[in-house]
Amino acid sequence: MLNFTAILSDLQAAIAVVAARERTLTVLLVAVWGRIARMRTRLERLIARWRAGTLHAPRKSRAGELRTSVRTPPVFPTAPAWLLVQVQAAASYRAQLEHLLSQAECVEFLAAVPQAGRILRPLCRMLGIGVASPRVRKPRAVWETQNQVKIVAQVGLVMGPGGRFFYV
Repeated sequence: MLNFTAILSDLQAAIAVVAARERTLTVLLVAVWGRIARMRTRLERLIARWRAGTLHAPRKSRAGELRTSVRTPPVFPTAPAWLLVQVQAAASYRAQLEHLLSQAECVEFLAAVPQAGRILRPLCRMLGIGVASPRVRKPRAVWETQNQVKIVAQVGLVMGPGGRFFYV
């Protein structure tokens, strides 16, 4: 369980290297770096409290409740595995984190501490953990011409308007 700290700090180092090289991505990657740092410290605290047996009771789920606040648009891209596209070195840390999440102690921890799931969910989405690989998907025909020749669309993660990533 102490591997969370090592994996996330190494992932931060890989992000810092790309942020220093790619000036167009620096602002985004520095924000992601800080978010992962906050995730790491929150996870460390939860693990320590879980081991000590001093966890607070998880808050009641608010699913289905009406909310009066207006959601702001997300600051980070929302497509699955977008961080792997920008930081290729993150693929190895994705595999390490995926392996760690499948271990028995970690599964027990996540079942006992739902707060940890809320912390890890955005990171898993950034890295594409739990999402089908785009290579598994078959290309779709966009349209057919009169000669019945199929023109195939590009499949996978594509950058769209406003710098947002999406799957086609």
